[in-house]
Amino acid sequence: MYFSFNLITASSLELLFPDNGMVLFFIACIAVVSYTNFRENQRMFLLYLISYSVAVFSVFRIRTSLLLFLISTFFYLEYLTDDLLKTTYIIKIRFKLYDYLYLILFQYEAAAYVLSLLMLHFHKQGNAPYWRYICMACSLVLLIYTLHRTISQPFKVKSFAETMRVFDRFPLYQFPFEHKLELRLEMLCDFEDKSFLKRKKSYSCFSWEYFRYKRSEWTFGVLLQHIPSLLPSVTLQRGKVYFRGRGFSTPEMQLIRTIGIDRGYDQYKVRRKFYEIIYSKIIFNSLRYYHQDNTHYEIIHYRHYILWVYLQTVLTRIKGDPYRPLSKAFETSDIKNWSMEGLFIACLGLSFKPVSEITIACYWDVIVKYGLEEAKIWQLYEEFPEKKLPVEAVTGAEESL
Repeated sequence: MYFSFNLITASSLELLFPDNGMVLFFIACIAVVSYTNFRENQRMFLLYLISYSVAVFSVFRIRTSLLLFLISTFFYLEYLTDDLLKTTYIIKIRFKLYDYLYLILFQYEAAAYVLSLLMLHFHKQGNAPYWRYICMACSLVLLIYTLHRTISQPFKVKSFAETMRVFDRFPLYQFPFEHKLELRLEMLCDFEDKSFLKRKKSYSCFSWEYFRYKRSEWTFGVLLQHIPSLLPSVTLQRGKVYFRGRGFSTPEMQLIRTIGIDRGYDQYKVRRKFYEIIYSKIIFNSLRYYHQDNTHYEIIHYRHYILWVYLQTVLTRIKGDPYRPLSKAFETSDIKNWSMEGLFIACLGLSFKPVSEITIACYWDVIVKYGLEEAKIWQLYEEFPEKKLPVEAVTGAEESL
């Protein structure tokens, strides 16, 4: 009823403003956005239809129709959204632009819609009848494809409110930073990303800080020095090759994809990678700015806090069985009391590696650095899952520090 009332109002205003098509366009968009029974993708569906209609009936030139569509959807997705946490946390305009461009391109298939308008342009400009028919048919097919994907959403990211729930479960003010916890978080970095604690302002592999660190690792002298430790990491075991690194996914990127992707995680790897890069920057910077400006919590150990949330969120796989979150593999969720040998096993499972002679050789420097007992690693692995990974007795590393 409310939606019909708005359409009637828009129709009556056409009599008052017969030459002002933009006013009518935005009134129609407001009617769609303000109808509370529609979900976000249904509203986007109708905004696509409105924009295409004004283009196909020559209310506006095609590029004007596209510009109006981009303006209206930007304000809807970033300012008039039902996702109130997005408007609370994302306050910097550049982050709003990143968020909008990602959603409109990867979740709402705007590239196909632009191609649809381009074919419509060729249809209007063409002279040969058959060419015009072909262009119009292509335009309609692309439009239908866009509308279908907008509604079905085979790839979908969670709302900002859903994504931020993990930080509500593990709030910054509850972060128990102390030496025992720090030691375990540093060992996690030795497995996942040694640049993590060295990077101060970046949260993905697509940054100068990350590149600078990796460039220092890739020098010829460093490679020669580490050849003995690199060789075991590419040795075949039962037909499988084990590599030490995790590629170019930082812990922040792994955490974001775990908490933020709703559907299409495995099928759309390129979209997932762009999501990791863009939203690790948006979310972790926005969260930090929010606490700096509003809560005044101590954030000197903010990067350690991210790792603390990471360990209580991501999946590990031990002996082929998944454990999500990783803390389910331990007797207690209190990270600072986890067995260091048990954490070694759990960290191997982050990249789905078993405990074997190969992986022990790959990470021998970690064992030496933290004073771990190789025999205990084997024992805990053999006893798992009948016995969960235990609480820690004091290690040699902790005794010396």
